[in-house]
Amino acid sequence: MENGLEFFDAWVKSQKEFLQTWSNSQKEFLSHWNESIKKLQESFVNLGVSPEGAGKEISDLFRSTFNNLASSTKVFSDEAVKIQETWKATAEKQMEMSREMVKHFSQLFERAGQK
Repeated sequence: MENGLEFFDAWVKSQKEFLQTWSNSQKEFLSHWNESIKKLQESFVNLGVSPEGAGKEISDLFRSTFNNLASSTKVFSDEAVKIQETWKATAEKQMEMSREMVKHFSQLFERAGQK
């Protein structure tokens, strides 16, 4: 029965490592996405349009649109990270509960085998 527990421990460890790696890669992606949106916004803002007329109106429209897009992206990124952390914690708790169940069943089968 010890081999079963060792196998389960190794499996849980590999799952935790996977969750950590996946979580870190998602955070990095969202960070790069936010930076890309900011750079895109800056490129439109710095087009060098005239201070009055249609050019200014278009520039203001682009600025407003990209400000909204950047804000929305930031909110989305923050919430995605929160959901990810909650999911990761839930998965870790589930794995720990499963490990405890295997341990208890292992002990039960050992006792039943000794009788």
